[in-house]
Amino acid sequence: MRQNKVLITVYNAMFIVITLILGFFGRLSIFPVFPFLKLDFSDIPVFLVTIISGIPSGIFVLLISSAFRSLMFSSSGWMGFIIRSTSLIMVIFIGIFYKAKIKKVYKILGIFLGIFLCLIIKLMLNYFVWLNFFSISPELVNAFMVSIIIPYNFLKLIITTAAAFLMANTVKKIMKSFENS
Repeated sequence: MRQNKVLITVYNAMFIVITLILGFFGRLSIFPVFPFLKLDFSDIPVFLVTIISGIPSGIFVLLISSAFRSLMFSSSGWMGFIIRSTSLIMVIFIGIFYKAKIKKVYKILGIFLGIFLCLIIKLMLNYFVWLNFFSISPELVNAFMVSIIIPYNFLKLIITTAAAFLMANTVKKIMKSFENS
């Protein structure tokens, strides 16, 4: 039991570091017209640790890595922490539906429900932040919400969630090999 807790602690620390590295270096502009909208791959390790170690580990890794990012290299500071924390929704949905003993169709529907809810909350928070803290006019935000902001956030959630699921078995095997050696 103690060895299991130590392994989870080591995994969490490892995934926090990977998340920070990806948050700093792993950014890709997918809308060249809007270079400030970068696809950030740092949620992939958060989702992976959720799949491997469960919801508590996913929440821990997300919150600690988000706090470090906000303090160390985020241009949006505490507002970025709050917006990044919306990934908690995905952590919970992935944690519930990945392990559930239900048909694959329901797992996929559950994950898409999580993506939809996460998208809605991200959009509401972004809208509020842009209007109240960055003083962007409501007309400008409204003009870009449907054409740019919604597709960007939807793509980001789909890509990071799919990448985590595609990598999960391989990462589990690698971690098992370290446990056995």
